[in-house]
Amino acid sequence: MEKTESAVRSRLLEAGKEEFRDKGFLKASLRAICKKADVTTGALYFFFESKAALFEKIVEETVGEMEQIAGKLTDSQNEEQTISEEYDQLFMEFVWENRDIARILMEGAEGTRYENFWEDTCTKMEQLLQENFRKKCGKEADNDLVHILIGMKMQGYRELLKGNYSREKLLELSRMLKRCSDQSIQTVAEEIKKK
Repeated sequence: MEKTESAVRSRLLEAGKEEFRDKGFLKASLRAICKKADVTTGALYFFFESKAALFEKIVEETVGEMEQIAGKLTDSQNEEQTISEEYDQLFMEFVWENRDIARILMEGAEGTRYENFWEDTCTKMEQLLQENFRKKCGKEADNDLVHILIGMKMQGYRELLKGNYSREKLLELSRMLKRCSDQSIQTVAEEIKKK
């Protein structure tokens, strides 16, 4: 019985992930999830009290790991003032391995407690970049400019996640995106120092 329950729960989680990835939380159908998982809606409610509970179970582990990575990113920036290419590659490998969840958080979380995840991530990155400018230049950059720089980088990540790339292609494009972003940030830092 335990193996059967575990198998049913796994099928529900996988079917839910596909449905949320393809339609987002608000448009996702519990009936469609149950049909894909080949179970009744009663079986779904045996494991999850609501669509929101299913959604949260699907994304919570990845969100927790992403928050740990962000914490390490903050620590590494505080120590080195730059994000190493090796660290960036490790992060992108994590994102590639969890790209369905990342896409759900990016475009399909409206109506859940994670609906601001993408915007909150952008805000944190803006804060890190401003801190980087304060350390390197002794003052902050224009907040609007920082917002635009992070927006450009995050749009690049969005495009990477939406594409159907192999791991190698995604990592190569990510490296190029990082180099472009780093060059832009370096140029801004040089301008700040001149002022």
